[in-house]
Amino acid sequence: MKEKEGYKVAFKATAIFGGAQVFSIIIGIIKSKLVALWIGAMGFGILGLFNTAINLISSLTNLGMQSSAVREIANAHGQNDEVLLSKTIKAINRWVWFTGLIGVLLTISLSSLISHWLFGNNKYIVSIIFLSTVVLLMGIWNQQSAILQGTRNLKLLVKAGIFGSLAAFVCSVPIFYFFREDGIVFAIIITVISSTFITYLYANKVKLVKVDQSAKESFYIGLNAVKLGIAMSITGIVSSLIEFILKSFITTLGGVQDVGLYAAGWTINAHYLGLVFTAMAKDYYPRLSQKSSDNIALNKMVNEQAEIAILILAPMIILMLVFISFFVNLLYSQEFLAANDMIKWLLIGSFIKAGSWSISFVFLAKGNTKIFLFNELGISCVTILSYMGGYYFFGLDGLGYAFTFIYTLYFLWVAIVADKMYKIKYTSIFWKIFFGLLMAILIFPIGEFFWNAKYKTGCLLIAIISFYCLYELNRKIGLRSVFNYRRK
Repeated sequence: MKEKEGYKVAFKATAIFGGAQVFSIIIGIIKSKLVALWIGAMGFGILGLFNTAINLISSLTNLGMQSSAVREIANAHGQNDEVLLSKTIKAINRWVWFTGLIGVLLTISLSSLISHWLFGNNKYIVSIIFLSTVVLLMGIWNQQSAILQGTRNLKLLVKAGIFGSLAAFVCSVPIFYFFREDGIVFAIIITVISSTFITYLYANKVKLVKVDQSAKESFYIGLNAVKLGIAMSITGIVSSLIEFILKSFITTLGGVQDVGLYAAGWTINAHYLGLVFTAMAKDYYPRLSQKSSDNIALNKMVNEQAEIAILILAPMIILMLVFISFFVNLLYSQEFLAANDMIKWLLIGSFIKAGSWSISFVFLAKGNTKIFLFNELGISCVTILSYMGGYYFFGLDGLGYAFTFIYTLYFLWVAIVADKMYKIKYTSIFWKIFFGLLMAILIFPIGEFFWNAKYKTGCLLIAIISFYCLYELNRKIGLRSVFNYRRK
């Protein structure tokens, strides 16, 4: 039935990327467990601080190309013009190399300042100089992924993710084992090199035609991506700067160990729920971009994606909330159990984030840089104050409270703006499902506080929420027909 087709597309994308994400989660569980035992919370803190520095420099120099390139490639691919597609990709590739090399030079020149800002000493200057190569490699990796995303080669993208994760695991784990904290820098570098190489191999399978293109042509063809990218780069810079300031703040107030606990908690949240958010970024965004001029079609796609996302996420979140101690101990060690309550609220905030993300991609798909900046920079003003205030008054738990508060505010913000600008809004059906599931999820943390709720209450909620979500998914996509089709 046609009314179910959009739901099926959204579910299929989530299932495809979810399968890959399950593999990545298993690899991540093994790697996190081993690394946690070998370098501890302190080592995780150093690893987190290095990643923060890399992300900040990358945001400063890459002009937001990793996301804007997806839109430009998707638009070119949607016109079924091989020459246009090939020219677009070639131009963007040249921009990526140019901005990546600038990033390398900037990292090297700022290495002393970065070491002092993050660690309060100059001990890590050489390490940061070595990490400058990662800035270039991340740009190349993002660009190769953008080619697969924009052309909607989902199977190749999934394979690149699976084998990239496996290669990164095989190459980096021995470094952690033999060199412990001293191997962190080289482990980061080899991880990015292996992932980039695998993604490059799969991106090369996309059929392109040979085109002649001068540097001047590359400049002008890539300029559309750069214009949107600059807006995205600004928000990326602000986001990385917030993370940089926050981790420096945590280091000053609570020490590097707290940074490690925060980073570990964030990793659990991001990896565990990544299958839904990965599907949004990898498949949903390019689909929206191809229909960016049709507000009716966009409104339908936004609601379909949002409903599928929260129906898949809700059982995962309640399962994690109930058995959080087991998961943290499995993934890391007892040393990391101090992050339990923070992770719970990160998970609850991620449920709200799923709703906000579905509608926030509309502004990117339309290429409306002014509104996109208005949304992202506006909420950023609240973000840093919320995180710092949360940590100052409530410690690590406060970071979780802040995350939930920020995405609640952001959800309302983008929903109002999308309605005012494009008459795109969530239906009453979505709101009923969303609030019903959110209230059911919240019963457990509320119950823990008021009547010491434990596994009996938790297991009952897991059963109720899972049954309801399966029922709704079956109504919307016909689960039996989907699985029968997959078997064929």
